[in-house]
Amino acid sequence: MTFDIDTFETGDRSMTATVCENARLYGATPERGEFDPREVWDRDEAIGAVGEAFRILAKSAAPDGFQLADEREHLLWGFVNMVDAQVRRLDRSVDRLAPELRDLQAAQDGSEVKSRELELATERARNLGDRRDAFEEMRDAAAEHYRVETAEVWRPKRGSHVSQTGALTSAAIDARDFLRARKDRETKAHLPSGTLVAIAGGKDVADLNAVTRRLDQTRAKYDDLVIVHGGGPGTDRLAARWAERNGVDQVVCKPDWNAHGRAAPFRRNDEMLNLLPKGLIAFEGNGITANLVDKAKALGIPVLRG
Repeated sequence: MTFDIDTFETGDRSMTATVCENARLYGATPERGEFDPREVWDRDEAIGAVGEAFRILAKSAAPDGFQLADEREHLLWGFVNMVDAQVRRLDRSVDRLAPELRDLQAAQDGSEVKSRELELATERARNLGDRRDAFEEMRDAAAEHYRVETAEVWRPKRGSHVSQTGALTSAAIDARDFLRARKDRETKAHLPSGTLVAIAGGKDVADLNAVTRRLDQTRAKYDDLVIVHGGGPGTDRLAARWAERNGVDQVVCKPDWNAHGRAAPFRRNDEMLNLLPKGLIAFEGNGITANLVDKAKALGIPVLRG
């Protein structure tokens, strides 16, 4: 007996329907020369999975009552950073496709072959961009879980923490990225525009509410406020938390210890002032803060004592 694959029944469905359903459920990866009909992701499932993974790491992998609890913050930071690494990897993949797209656009001669090559490359770039955005949403969800669990704001060790998908309460832009964008006028990834005001102080803050009061007063004066800080503990951390709560963008100037050694904090001060802030809010600190105040005054930047 012979069977026609289009009419052979498995239960109440044809073999073709069964194959198509299995491909949908279990994956059918297209070849490089084919368009990809699959959905990019299941957003609710993915975001839920991130939350569940975070809960397991925080409550089961490093629970209270054990020494590993002391490593919980570092463990959770690493989880967020892992997802962020996927965002950056896909960013680089999209960037690498840009020259190919330009070449294909220039090579268009009306032929079907050239047209299809351009369509495939364009779709590949779009798909990579959509995947990147999906991972960014997962990264931002994980960063919010990190904030809730640790009461700290997640930031990458290097570079900026921005969100093209708009899920962040406030963007935190690395000063080098900010200066680079200002030079070539590329406002990539929601680079903040507004009135820059720097804030600095020591690791130990005598009056925690003083930082909040000064920033509230400053924002009342400048409704487009963008704060500039050094990304360190104490005053900087309080300012970062305030910015998160109030949806104010941040420019972060971290010392580059590898490049400048012990001079790194002083070079960081120069970097902050190169941004030409409208003013500097200075709280009590050490000699590094005093150096920043002196340099600001020399440049004619108003200094407001905290």
